Amino acid sequence: MLESLGQAPGDGALWHAVAMDKPDPPETNETEAERQRRLAWECERIAEADADLAAGLIIDAAEIDAWIDSIGPDHELPPPQARR
Repeated sequence: MLESLGQAPGDGALWHAVAMDKPDPPETNETEAERQRRLAWECERIAEADADLAAGLIIDAAEIDAWIDSIGPDHELPPPQARR
């Protein structure tokens, strides 16, 4: 998706800036102050994810899928950990 916007993977802050310019859906009921706090929080999380990617930290998609599939039953797996 990012490539279709002319961005490389890892350009999360740029993607987030583009998303911030879009109006909220009409069903939202957050105040402008709440919206700004949420957007700042989202931007921080995206920056953290970009830093993890730049450092080579990843979580295998198959491990994530297995963990999600295990949620609920008696044999729930621990969340997968990032590694290089």
